[in-house]
Amino acid sequence: MEFDSSKLELTKPQPSTEDISLNFSGKCGTLGKRYIQAGMLFLCLFTAFFLRVNMSVAIVSMTDKNSSNIDFHEFKWSEKEKSAVLSSFFWGYLVIQAPAGQLGQYFSPKLLLLITNLISALLATLTPTASYYGGWKLLCAIRAGQGLCQGFVVPLLYNLASKWAPLSERNRFVGLSMNGGTLGATMAMPFCGLLAQSSGGWPSVFYASASLGLLWTLLWAYLGADSPAAHSTISLKEREYIECSLANTTSQKVYKTPWTKILTSVPFWALIAAHLGNGWGFSILITETPTFINSVLDFNIGANGFLSALPYLCMWLLAFPVCWLADYLQENNIVTNNVVRKVWTTVSQGGSAIALIVLGFIGNDPVAAMITLTVAVSVSSFLFSGFNINHLDLSPNFVGVLMGIANGLENVSTIIAPLTVGLFVNNLESLEQWRSVFLLTACVAITGNIIFIIFGSTKVQPWNIPEEDKLKDNCKV
Repeated sequence: MEFDSSKLELTKPQPSTEDISLNFSGKCGTLGKRYIQAGMLFLCLFTAFFLRVNMSVAIVSMTDKNSSNIDFHEFKWSEKEKSAVLSSFFWGYLVIQAPAGQLGQYFSPKLLLLITNLISALLATLTPTASYYGGWKLLCAIRAGQGLCQGFVVPLLYNLASKWAPLSERNRFVGLSMNGGTLGATMAMPFCGLLAQSSGGWPSVFYASASLGLLWTLLWAYLGADSPAAHSTISLKEREYIECSLANTTSQKVYKTPWTKILTSVPFWALIAAHLGNGWGFSILITETPTFINSVLDFNIGANGFLSALPYLCMWLLAFPVCWLADYLQENNIVTNNVVRKVWTTVSQGGSAIALIVLGFIGNDPVAAMITLTVAVSVSSFLFSGFNINHLDLSPNFVGVLMGIANGLENVSTIIAPLTVGLFVNNLESLEQWRSVFLLTACVAITGNIIFIIFGSTKVQPWNIPEEDKLKDNCKV
């Protein structure tokens, strides 16, 4: 039996959106504080992904000084040692996801984000020195530490969204915030390449990344807040609008996490299936399709910075109208929340799957391949208003825990997926072998999508609020 929050609508009268909704507020004369929070979370994801991706570019210059500024030290690391450095970030990132979501229940999300981002930035400043004096092993420890810190970002972002995003603006709030990661990863590659070639050499990659992190930390200390109630300068109208919108789903109380009920929840496992399918598919898109286009089609998109970034820039741009459309359709009762989540997920995962299949049948046509790849990545923008926000539907009170578990498992699939390429492809120039990889990837993505469509739910789950608190609320009706 699922708990339907609509039964408690009379617990607190909700003002109309027309009366209170703020964009560029007329009376207050300022931008709504919830939009500032979303903007800061956007920048947080931007900075986090910049710090995450920088090593992929810098390690080329660190191990081959002829590829950039030749005045800086070159490390004689083997391919195995370089792989260890590149993967070490995820050692910490994977293990902390669920605990980070749990910590967000008991401690200030603002403070946790501030501390972890500050440490991540400081570790970036230590990276060149650690590489000189500790070699690749100490560098692995530095990167693992950064992974631990950044493992807090996504679970805490959803924790904050559960307090700041009114129901009618959830898609835009989460979409804007999460889209910062897309832009950060896209911009990091060319900018880090330019920095490595500059007079500052490869160390400047880490110093610039650290400066971004430190700047964000200072801004967050001043502008961030755990909730509207904790914000010192928010207008009364905006605070009431947000709190009234969330009154029947989100509580200021700290509840004990119902682990058994969460781990036996069918809608939550359906959501995890969607995460696994997405992680597998997107991992193949990011890590393997450039190799396919280079080897099979004899076209090196990596040599062209614009072409490499084009699919992800398209995804970033498309996410804004896609999230706005989802809010518009729901707010005007054109379609239900359930329809939006499942249709948007299908467009994202089904669209990418179909594009990958098409990519496997393209002949010697790099232009068609680039168009197909751009479509495959661009439709992934629908995930922000699809399954990727379903955690807030199921349980606003435990959304950080749900995202920590689901995102952690998704990252496991992103690691496993590229390893399967070696099982199918022993000749990088074989179109038939690559086709098998793309067909498998499409099957995994579509399977996850089907499970989510059949078993997924957008209703607030019974375990979101303890039974005794529900009884108290019913007494107020």
